[in-house]
Amino acid sequence: MSRLKSCLRIAVFGGVAALTAALAPAWAQDYPSRDIHVIVGFPAGSGADVYARYFANKLSILSKQSALVENRPGAAASIATEAVARAKPDGYTLFIGGSDSFASPLYLFKKPTTDPRKDFAYISPLVSQGFILMVDAQKPFKSVADLTAYLKEKKDKASYATANNPATILAEIYKNAAGLETMQVQYRTSADFINDMIGGRIDFVMADPVFALARINDGKMRPLAVSTAKRLKPVADIPTLQEAGIPNVDMNLWWVTAAPAGTPTAIVDKLNGWFTEIGKMEETRTFLAKFGAEPFVGTPAETTAHINKEIKDWAEYVRLAKLEAQ
Repeated sequence: MSRLKSCLRIAVFGGVAALTAALAPAWAQDYPSRDIHVIVGFPAGSGADVYARYFANKLSILSKQSALVENRPGAAASIATEAVARAKPDGYTLFIGGSDSFASPLYLFKKPTTDPRKDFAYISPLVSQGFILMVDAQKPFKSVADLTAYLKEKKDKASYATANNPATILAEIYKNAAGLETMQVQYRTSADFINDMIGGRIDFVMADPVFALARINDGKMRPLAVSTAKRLKPVADIPTLQEAGIPNVDMNLWWVTAAPAGTPTAIVDKLNGWFTEIGKMEETRTFLAKFGAEPFVGTPAETTAHINKEIKDWAEYVRLAKLEAQ
C-alpha cells in the first residue's frame, strides 16, 4: 500500500510540474499586454534620464508596448527605488538607473526604505561608466597635479560641487588622499552648478559622463581624470585618477534594470532577453560612446551577483570618504 501511495504521489507531483512547465511559456508570451512604466530616480534631462529614455524607447520597439518613463527624483533615488519595490510584481513597473541607487542607501541613511537583497528582482546590466574630474576650461590646470597644487594654496577657501552621492564620495576620496581642505558645495542637479563653475566660485567637480561630455564638447569645461581603474575606451585620452597619483579609486557606475521582488522568472527572463538585445546593438554602442560609456550585458543571476558586490564596495567607499549616515 505504501508503495502504491508513493507511486501516486510521484505521479501527482510529476503531473503538476509538467503542467507548470507547459503553462509557463504560454503565460509569458502574453507579457506585455499593456504599457510598461519605467521609474527613474533623477530629474528629466539628467544623465539618468537620458539613458533611461534610450533604453525605454528600444524596449517599446522590441516589446511592442509603450515603455513610459516616470521621473521621481530625490533622496539619492530612494523615492524611485521604493516606488518600484512597493509596486505589483507583474513586470509593468521597472527601475532603470545606477546600481549605486540600490547599494548606497544601506550606508547613507540610518533608516533605508528598501533592502536591495530582498526587495528587487534584478533583470539585466545596461551601462558601464565612470565619473570625470573636471575644471573650468578657462582655468590653467592641465593635470590633477596642477589642480592639487592650486587647491593646497587656496586651503579652505577652495570648493567643489556635488549633485549626487558618487560625486561626493569621489571628491572626498581625492580630497583626503591629496591632503586638501577644500569645502563641499551641494547642488540639487548637475545643471545648477554650471554658472558657479564658469564664474570661478567653484574649483572642480566630479561629474557623471553624460553631463561631463556635453560640457567638454561645448568647450566650457576641461577633463582631468576618470574614476575607473582603467581608462574608458570612448574617452581613452583622459587618464585615470590612479594614474594621476590618487590611490584606491575604482568607481565604475554600473547601470541596471530591476523589478519588484516576486516578479515571475518568465517575465524577468523575457525582459533580460530584450535588454541584452539592446545592449548588443551597434546603435547602442555608438549612442553610449557619446557620453563616455559602454554597453554592459549579462544574465539576471550575474546582475544580482553584481549588486551584491556593489553592496560590499559601497561600504568601503563610505569608509574612505568618511561619510556618516543621515
